[in-house]
Amino acid sequence: MLNVRLRRQIDAETKSSFPATLADTENVFPEIRRPKKSQHEAASPADPGTLEVRESGTSYVQSVHWEAILTKIRGLKEDLVTDSKAPPGSHLFYGPNRHATRDEILAAVPPRPVVDRLMSLHFDSHIITPYLIHGKKFLREYETFWEDPSATSIAWIGLMFSMLYIAAQLQTFTIDFPDGRAESLNAEYLTMKHAFRKKAVQCLILARYTTGGPHILETLITVLTGEYILLKDGATDGWLLISTILHLAMRMGYHRDPDHFPGISPFEGEMRRRIWITILQLDLVLSLEIGLPRSATDTHIDTKQPRNLRDCDFEEDTTEMPPPRPETEWTPVLPLIARGRLITALGLICDVNTDINPPSYDEVIKVDALLKDVHNRAIPPVLRWETMSHPITDSPNLVVQRVSVETTFYKSRILLYRRALISYPVRQSQEQGRESVRICLDSALKILSFQQMLHEESQPFGRLCQLRWKVTHIFNQDVLLATSVLCLYLQDVDKFEMPETAGQTTWSPRAEEIRQQLTISHKIWLQMSTASAEAGKVAKALRIVLGNTEASTEDSSRPASYDFLTDFDAIPLNDGATFNNQYFPSSFYSPLTFF
Repeated sequence: MLNVRLRRQIDAETKSSFPATLADTENVFPEIRRPKKSQHEAASPADPGTLEVRESGTSYVQSVHWEAILTKIRGLKEDLVTDSKAPPGSHLFYGPNRHATRDEILAAVPPRPVVDRLMSLHFDSHIITPYLIHGKKFLREYETFWEDPSATSIAWIGLMFSMLYIAAQLQTFTIDFPDGRAESLNAEYLTMKHAFRKKAVQCLILARYTTGGPHILETLITVLTGEYILLKDGATDGWLLISTILHLAMRMGYHRDPDHFPGISPFEGEMRRRIWITILQLDLVLSLEIGLPRSATDTHIDTKQPRNLRDCDFEEDTTEMPPPRPETEWTPVLPLIARGRLITALGLICDVNTDINPPSYDEVIKVDALLKDVHNRAIPPVLRWETMSHPITDSPNLVVQRVSVETTFYKSRILLYRRALISYPVRQSQEQGRESVRICLDSALKILSFQQMLHEESQPFGRLCQLRWKVTHIFNQDVLLATSVLCLYLQDVDKFEMPETAGQTTWSPRAEEIRQQLTISHKIWLQMSTASAEAGKVAKALRIVLGNTEASTEDSSRPASYDFLTDFDAIPLNDGATFNNQYFPSSFYSPLTFF
């Protein structure tokens, strides 16, 4: 049986309409009974996933994970086995010098001009802060700290150190001097970054963070964010840490709406809603990335969505919250609200994919209808990609946020339909299987088109040049999934083509479109592979797939032993623009797809 969440939330005929604010999603999706499967469907168990036993540990990923999909590529599976060297791990689990006194921690605070500059950079990045911290309240606390550091709570000091930790890491991404200063500055900020992370963790331990309390969740989430900008091989620790954060938040009652509790002020209640939806999103993102079930389910959650408000709209002494701003107006918290609505459907997809019994085709269609309904009617107009003209007055951050919402939608459709690509056409009719494959391919191509656009616009003088560190970090998991799906298709293209076109010596229009898009994508992955093992695996898969398909094509216009690594440099991307490794940050991997 499908889990309770799916039974509760899928409408048998998708009749429900989304309320204007989606404040209470529990009433949107009526109860549904899972339809009985046919005898043929019942005999087809779900793909059990992949289990690897190595000296560094045992790891499992479900079949929907991009790396599990790549194991289907012939000639690549043995290359996906990573070395036995264990990753550094989270400092909360393995950090050195775990205990420190308050005086030692305060002695490590840099001079105020240094802290001011780094804190300004942190707030300007919009990476996580708007969802956790009320700017005006934090500024008052910041001034109070400098007046009397000894009177400030150790948990708040830990929050400040965690923010400095992220700022120092971001600073390393933006150092781009042509002379020798870059190397020395980068080393300086790397040293600061490690010191700030160490102090943030020591503050958490000194505050006995497992007991909860003010600033604890904000600090934990910020440390998690920083470690996943920093580390390239610690996905398991991140999944365990967000699970710890989620359960600690539940211990503090964040999973129940603040309106239930008269002792919680309107200000505190609104901030609790922001923090809770942030935790839910991180739980889902990290679970999808590592290929394991998420921790949160809706059976015990009734916290409402936060309001579309700016920090200037409410204060600590607010007795009644103002009405939300219209969703045609962008606010720093609006992207959080939009992704929270998509999670309603993406969470169902995650649950379907981790259910040991595969869903019927009817169930897949119902979940897809829900997903499209959310995408078409519940995403705020200012964050919609296809309905906006993207004028030059739009900020680069806004453009990136629109792409983030769109790639989340297309990734969700791949995750929902990808079974058809692996089992085609065994478990369903030829027509249903062909439609499922089409949706997978269209969604994957759309994501790769975003990858190419973001890469081009991140080059010098491009619109997103100053945000190239963000572009490189927040979309990689979506593109990894899309690339693996297209690789799998192109490797076995004859299996998916129509009978009248299968076996021909020339490419079908669809296969040729995919091959060309993967050729462009390969160059991007190849450059990123110097800093990311994941990118290296995908580049390897693309080389194998493109090499195999090229060799099998008896096209007189091109030699059978075509070396696309040599010829690719002649392919223009955007009015003759070329790729250059120097414009990529030194670190690539992060699961923060939603941020």
